[in-house]
Amino acid sequence: MSIHIDRINTVLLLMPDGHIGNLVVSLPAIEGLLNHFQDKELYLVIDAAHKEIIETIIDLEHTKFYPRNEVNRGSFLKRTLLYIKFIDDIRQTHPDTVIDLDGGHTSSMITLLSGASSRVARSSATRPYAYNVKVTLPVGKHKVYDYTKIAEAAGAVINEKPYRLSSSGTRRASLQYKLNSVGVAPERRMVCIHPGAGRLQKLWTVSGFAVISDWLAAREYQVVFIGGPGELDRAHEIISLLQNQAYNLAGGLSLGELMALFEMSSLFLGNDSGPMHLAAAMATPVIALFGYGDENRWGPRCEQSVVLRGQERCEECMKKECQDPVCITTLSPAAVKAAINRLLRSDQISQSV
Repeated sequence: MSIHIDRINTVLLLMPDGHIGNLVVSLPAIEGLLNHFQDKELYLVIDAAHKEIIETIIDLEHTKFYPRNEVNRGSFLKRTLLYIKFIDDIRQTHPDTVIDLDGGHTSSMITLLSGASSRVARSSATRPYAYNVKVTLPVGKHKVYDYTKIAEAAGAVINEKPYRLSSSGTRRASLQYKLNSVGVAPERRMVCIHPGAGRLQKLWTVSGFAVISDWLAAREYQVVFIGGPGELDRAHEIISLLQNQAYNLAGGLSLGELMALFEMSSLFLGNDSGPMHLAAAMATPVIALFGYGDENRWGPRCEQSVVLRGQERCEECMKKECQDPVCITTLSPAAVKAAINRLLRSDQISQSV
């Protein structure tokens, strides 16, 4: 079965993945599909937590927000009623075509319940029987090409250049207020540091981040720590080791404000994570610290980026089960300093490491 655009009235585009990085990497495909179906009714479905990422891309009236946090919490009755309400809202759009970029548990169930007659996804989707157009994904390429391949199967033309996001004026204004409240001067150069990650095996050392933070602060960069609420303590721990001043905004910024912060930052330094991909999409120079992850598959997509790791990954990498992730913990501060020097090319940073 193929997609015939002249037979399509309403498109449901699914990307409700809960990971920031996956949504950001899918944006070129989303943009291409928005352009391809610009004369149709198109509704984008994303995780409600990611609203501020896409608010400058698509009319929010044509966006459906999957209430993941609420559906996963509370009583069974409350969660069930909320899910039924969400599905009813989806069905009220009367989609005749579903394009599922995610293909996971959540999106495949939405597809099944949508009522659409044409349903597109990767052939390896969680519920392949939910789809009648199944796309074989490329092997050994960056994740962005998975989404691109699905979008192309629906007829879209995708720009292969790194995707560029922009922040909204509202988020820039609220960020300005928060920076002023902690003493960060927007007119001075700053570096964002994200010391957290989704897994322990992706974390560079506290001592390593402390060395680099002090080194940058001594060279008149404002060092700003960012991250989610669960990463606040780790940022505090690093700051407690510093001789120079740093600012802890972990858990204190919305995604839109974080985008605005990246927009004005000289550099992002952090582990393999969602904020890394978001910084790259804001055209911020990125130094990404990788452990077991494959940078060819998950590396930052921006013009100025450096990927670093310590020892090479073990031949039989245990990934999530690894108890001694030397691929990330053996990365030296000297190597990070050298990468910063190369990337920023600034006279204000000493070339000596």
